[in-house]
Amino acid sequence: VQEYPYLIGDFMWTCWDYIGEAAIGAWNYQGVNMFRIPYPWMLADVGAVDIIGTPGAEAAYASIVWGQTERPYIGVRPVNHPGVRVSKAVWRGTNAFASWSWKDCENNPAEVEVYAKGEKAELFLNGKSVGRKRLKDYKAMFKIKYLPGTLKAVIYDRDGKVVGNQELHSATGKTQILLKQESGEIAPGNVVFVDVLLAGENGIVESNDDHELQVSVENGELLGFGSANPCTEERFDSGCYTSYYGRALAVVRIGNEDVTVRVRGKGLKEVSKVIKPDTTIGREK
Repeated sequence: VQEYPYLIGDFMWTCWDYIGEAAIGAWNYQGVNMFRIPYPWMLADVGAVDIIGTPGAEAAYASIVWGQTERPYIGVRPVNHPGVRVSKAVWRGTNAFASWSWKDCENNPAEVEVYAKGEKAELFLNGKSVGRKRLKDYKAMFKIKYLPGTLKAVIYDRDGKVVGNQELHSATGKTQILLKQESGEIAPGNVVFVDVLLAGENGIVESNDDHELQVSVENGELLGFGSANPCTEERFDSGCYTSYYGRALAVVRIGNEDVTVRVRGKGLKEVSKVIKPDTTIGREK
């Protein structure tokens, strides 16, 4: 694309994950491939953005290549399957995402991908350098062992000058439910998306402490609730779903009154969030 000026864009299959074409993009640890798909696999598991809207490493890589962001990115392939070889689908380039929070995975092998514009990338774990590598096509790969704390990437240009850095941190303290409502004006009758996260006391999502969660809504309608788990018999319309890598999503239609969203899970403190509709939206002044 950089070499030939008549190229105006790039095609990626696919941007957003979807139901159907089961497992065509699945990077998994169950030996599944697109010719050997067990029930109840239901998602393509191919998106640069997963089905609940969480971007992964492929989305970040495209953003850096196309100049939409100058900030380096650190992607980590799941470290909670030690000794199990990942099955890689041809329609997906990586299953990494931005997390350095893997409960009970100390000393497990970790594959870390760094994306950036620069000459070299150096990776630091808890302040100690674990290596410096040349960036090829904006990528560098590191193989280290997982230890909780801080993972930092520093990017250098050809002269050895620092041109960027990025950090990932581990969740600390007890896992708890965290609710985050999408931003923007909310008119009565609109649909609102609420991220349901399992996070440490420091607010960082924990990727290896998933729970079955139940959602209830007062003065509104729960249209759907689920996670990005590609293989499950759980239903999006039941109000009960297990988080996946610490994340789930509730879809709520609101009315004219304040809506209360409550989420609970075994061993977790119930939390609630009030969504206030703006009844002035659309009125003539």
